[in-house]
Amino acid sequence: MRRLSHGRARAAPRPRIPPPPVAVAGIALLMGGCGSGGGSDVGPPPPEPPRCTVGGVTVSATPTTMSAGATATLLAAVTASGSCAATVAWSATPVGGVLTPGGGLTATFTATTAGTYTIRAASTDDPARSGTAAVTVTPNVPACGQPSGVTVTHAADVAASEAWAGDGVTHVVPNAIAIRGGAVVTVQPCAIVALGPGVSITVRDNARLVSAGTGDTRFVLFRRGNAAQAWGTLLGGSATSLIDLTWTRLQGGGGFGVTNQPTVAIVGVGYGALPAPVLRTVDVTIEGSGGVGVDIDTNGGFTADSRGLTITGSAGRPVRTTMLSLGTLPAGTYTGNGTDEILIHGPTANVFANMTVEDRGVPVRIPFTGLYVGPAPPSAAPVTLRLRPGVVFRFPRVGNQGGMRMTFGTNGAAPNNLVGVLDAVGTAAKPIVFTSGEATPAPGDWVGIWLNTANGSRLDHVEISYAGGPTGIQSNNCRPANTRDEAALFVGSFSDQYVPPANLVTNSRITHSAAYGINAMWQAGTFDAPNLTATNVFQNNARCRQTYNGLTPPGTCPRGGGCTAS
Repeated sequence: MRRLSHGRARAAPRPRIPPPPVAVAGIALLMGGCGSGGGSDVGPPPPEPPRCTVGGVTVSATPTTMSAGATATLLAAVTASGSCAATVAWSATPVGGVLTPGGGLTATFTATTAGTYTIRAASTDDPARSGTAAVTVTPNVPACGQPSGVTVTHAADVAASEAWAGDGVTHVVPNAIAIRGGAVVTVQPCAIVALGPGVSITVRDNARLVSAGTGDTRFVLFRRGNAAQAWGTLLGGSATSLIDLTWTRLQGGGGFGVTNQPTVAIVGVGYGALPAPVLRTVDVTIEGSGGVGVDIDTNGGFTADSRGLTITGSAGRPVRTTMLSLGTLPAGTYTGNGTDEILIHGPTANVFANMTVEDRGVPVRIPFTGLYVGPAPPSAAPVTLRLRPGVVFRFPRVGNQGGMRMTFGTNGAAPNNLVGVLDAVGTAAKPIVFTSGEATPAPGDWVGIWLNTANGSRLDHVEISYAGGPTGIQSNNCRPANTRDEAALFVGSFSDQYVPPANLVTNSRITHSAAYGINAMWQAGTFDAPNLTATNVFQNNARCRQTYNGLTPPGTCPRGGGCTAS
């Protein structure tokens, strides 16, 4: 030990001892034990939101084709997953249209400039994802029947083919013109042909007038140039010309200045010729004719493919035609006219070639005293008049005498016994009717039907009424004594060359005859065979249902004659 001077020793310095270390685990334990109840108010961190994924975008447009100035509705659909907003941004190319977003996934588009526009919808979440739709805008043309403001005048005859423009162009015809030679005038869809008062277009020679409408909204219109005065007629002036009308409306015609005042008039080769197909109508309407709708003379006719003809609002009848041309009348509507019936005219109403008459919804008026059905020599082939269910023939009185006697075939020794066939098979719902043409019908208004030499004829569901008028027939059958050959239905030819089958007339009605129901004029071995009355109804006739027929020589009628069925 050192000694300090001055008698006092100094102590050596005490070494510093650091504090003991604190374990990390203890700190963690201390932190975990803080707070009330031994719990903690600090939870795990929230999960990250899922990412937005856009699968695709589609766009639809309604309509996809429209006229200029119209509006298309647009709808987008977004396929996406995650936290996508699922909205789109709209655009259109090329410029020239107006695109109006509707909010979210809808928009509208309109354009006044024709063209094809691409409408794009891009996802706002992923602009790389988009969809498109095409909208085609067509030129804005006037609706058919509405003028576009463009006018073309046609004042001279046409000798070379030409087209009359459509889409509202108005073709003014101020005076009568003709289409001549082999010229073809084609009137295009939605054209307007405005004809002056009384003005007609005549199609001559081998020329054609083609009115080429294409549909109910693309029709051709022929109308009055002066709203107060009717135009004339479309006239088929030769049997080799053609008026060809498709989806066409003829309004306010018939100011032709003749008695019948037709809107359409056609002619054929002559009354002794077969009908000439000089008029074609497909979906055609004739409205408000000053007289008849269609007038057919000298056996003109419709083409076989004609259909859909409507004639309404005529001051007269829908159709005036020769008898043989009646068979060419197409299906259609013929009501709503001054007189809803078809009128037969001509020097005769004879049928010398096979023909079929369809029910066109209106009766047929035949104002003649005679109608012969059979071949015209030198032909000897049988001729058949076939009437379809629902056909109605009306026979008015002629002057002070009774009206029609329909005669089928002739009599006499061969080859003079020519055959005419009546094929009249109706139905219970639509019988075939032969009746008076008088406003107030009366028994005897017309003579009746004579099946003279009529092998092959058949009458089923037929009605014959108000016949039995006076006739020049004088047979030697066994009818009641002191009576004349007057009846609604005459059967036979004074000989045995036509003896009817028992089923000649079935399910039919004979009423209001001024004389007999059936006058049996054939010759057979007995006077009461066959009996044609079995399945038929006879009402309000002046005499018995069926007379005794004649007897083959040397047979003798019963004394006083008589009737098979009373």
